[in-house]
Amino acid sequence: MGMDEPNQSIELPTQSNTNLNQKSDPGTLVSRLIALILAVVFASGIILWQNLSESMQYALIYAEHPEPAIGADIPASGRFGQFDLPARIFIRGRQLFMSESSDFSTVVMEQFELVYTPEDQIRAIIMSGEYEGNQEALDRLRATRIEVQGNLVNDIDSDETDEESYESIKSRLLLAELDALESIYTDGPDSIEQPMRDQLVSRYGVLGQVVLTHGLDDDDPLRNPIVTGFIPIGVLLFGVFLVVGISTMAGMVLLVLGIVNLAIGKMRLRFESPAPGGSVFLETYALFLAAFGVLSIGLFVLSVKVNPALGVLSIPLQWVLIIVPAWALLRGMKSKEWSKAIGLHRGEGIMKEIGCGFLVYLASIPVYMVGVAITVIVLLIQGAIASTSGEEIKPMSNPIFDLISDGSAWVILLIFSLATIWAPIAEELIFRGALFRHMSGRLHWVLAAFFSALLFAYMHSYGPFMVAPLIALGFMFAFMRQWRGSIIAPMTAHFIHNATLIGFMIIFINLLKDPVI
Repeated sequence: MGMDEPNQSIELPTQSNTNLNQKSDPGTLVSRLIALILAVVFASGIILWQNLSESMQYALIYAEHPEPAIGADIPASGRFGQFDLPARIFIRGRQLFMSESSDFSTVVMEQFELVYTPEDQIRAIIMSGEYEGNQEALDRLRATRIEVQGNLVNDIDSDETDEESYESIKSRLLLAELDALESIYTDGPDSIEQPMRDQLVSRYGVLGQVVLTHGLDDDDPLRNPIVTGFIPIGVLLFGVFLVVGISTMAGMVLLVLGIVNLAIGKMRLRFESPAPGGSVFLETYALFLAAFGVLSIGLFVLSVKVNPALGVLSIPLQWVLIIVPAWALLRGMKSKEWSKAIGLHRGEGIMKEIGCGFLVYLASIPVYMVGVAITVIVLLIQGAIASTSGEEIKPMSNPIFDLISDGSAWVILLIFSLATIWAPIAEELIFRGALFRHMSGRLHWVLAAFFSALLFAYMHSYGPFMVAPLIALGFMFAFMRQWRGSIIAPMTAHFIHNATLIGFMIIFINLLKDPVI
């Protein structure tokens, strides 16, 4: 976080909330009450909507949740999910790993001990055939077949219509694939016909490719492109591990220094909170929620009820929301006063503000990692409870991975620009510029930072138990606003975080795409 200049070390007001010269923002008691009611209603509705499962969203609008597309030429569920990703990595590194030590197979297969869906069980069978051998793969296969056959019988017994259900279609596809795998591990890949070969590749990608070359030498021209290519993936993962490790250690030092300097009064908090009263920035927040709700919920309803193509409009139309922070100007606030209030000013110089944003982002990394650890612990507890109660566990997946792997360059560019331009500008102006400012006129800045971070986190559709890292980031972004006064620092940190994550995803997925043979 750093220290200010020596001549500032004796400044006493470390909490700008005590500034008695500040006036309240524009707005009346009536407008404040209306804005508060609207903000509470809109925030509650959007947070509830964002954290519902897709099936419950369909149920709320009295629509039937469509089954996922399924067929012999459609990728199986779980593509780029928590089991498919490590499987792709280990397949691409098979030649390297197995040449080093045959004991590595135990390490690999430990990743597939708890497999939840039949599709992932087939992935585990293929991995077992490559790393453990045919007999182990056949043992897994026969256990999986019993489960799939049981699902098929139960579905047939419960189906009251003549039309074959989604579950029946899926079970028949899986049983055909299990029969094909049994033939491969018994008689070799040449024992299956071309339609099934195409199905395995279409549904399981590189795993389908590797099982169709099972038994060939790893140096064979047909197999070598499939079981090689780990080095760039390994370099990327090692580089990320190294950068995260160094950044976390550096961030810990900066975090401790910042806390000490804040405690002894060496860190001047430049944000000037408004006096209680006013409503214009609470109105801005409520208006943003209303517009966001229309886009995310309204277009979802239209896509279900009218035309599915309307749903995709929500992504480009999000750019319209970037004008919402200017609401105060329409309410008569002077541009100079508005820019100072919302944080759109140079602070102590643009480059210094950017540098401070970078330093505090480093200091945020240990806090963010604590949030990640909390999320992991919560997920482990959820998994343990679900497994003991017999509840079905849904494997984690990331839809952005599918968009990146299947999307054109324009789709990837749109995703990248939303994450690195729209989010740092729009979200910072709303949550740290408007909402944090309004809250800080009534609360200590720490509480204002926490509650604004909480609302920021739950606006994202990560689920109710996955938001701890976002709360940590949101709090640190609010601290940057409190420390610097200007919004440039939190915008910088937000950009660095999103650009790093989305950039890694793009590179990582492109390295793990199915090889073209």
